[in-house]
Amino acid sequence: MRTELHFHLLPAVDDGPRSLGESLTLARMAVADGTATVVATPHARFVDALDVPLLVRSLQDRLDAERIPLRVIAGLEIAQDDVERLSDEQLTLTAHGPPGRRWVLLEAPISGDPRAFPHAARELMSRGYGILVAHPERCQGLMRADGAVDALLDAGTQLQLNASSLTGAHGPQERASALELALSGRACVVSSDAHGPSRGPLLRAAVTELTAAGMAREDAESLVSTAPSRLLEQGLPAALTLTH
Repeated sequence: MRTELHFHLLPAVDDGPRSLGESLTLARMAVADGTATVVATPHARFVDALDVPLLVRSLQDRLDAERIPLRVIAGLEIAQDDVERLSDEQLTLTAHGPPGRRWVLLEAPISGDPRAFPHAARELMSRGYGILVAHPERCQGLMRADGAVDALLDAGTQLQLNASSLTGAHGPQERASALELALSGRACVVSSDAHGPSRGPLLRAAVTELTAAGMAREDAESLVSTAPSRLLEQGLPAALTLTH
């Protein structure tokens, strides 16, 4: 079964589902897409991370009552500007993996100056967290900076691609960047980054796009199932120093 590591499922907290009804619809769509586990990742700037576990439990109770077979885990999407204000307690409650291998989702900026991104990554590393970089293919400043992506990988971070980038929803350059990162083996996981019924789950579509581009089906499927599940269970090692 597939696993989503970047997914806006909590109702009325950020730019994701506007209501509980939309959240339930989105959850049903995820199940129909073959997904069994979703990490709810609201934007850190819109929610108190201390509230996220309770919000997730409330949503899980409703999903169970509606007999929607989806497991939801508390997470957070952290922007580069969020890092310094997040407390250790907030990070602990929304990080993933076992002790000593905890990691967080750090958003590559879609708009704005990405030059602060390495500093944000270093700050999280210094606090003992591994990093999964969200949708680097959508940050052209990062993609065009000579050696920037490889420096992140060399430091031990991992890359998460958006399925919507692979389908071309964000434009041809983003699609080309996503395919290059996937086919070169530099990206370890694909997620939907769903925000509502009109921007829903796309893991099945991502597998189709990757196989059409020449990736073996079992490798494409691993990016949306085995690999994300492994990150939740086994975590990431403590990141090294980022020098770029």
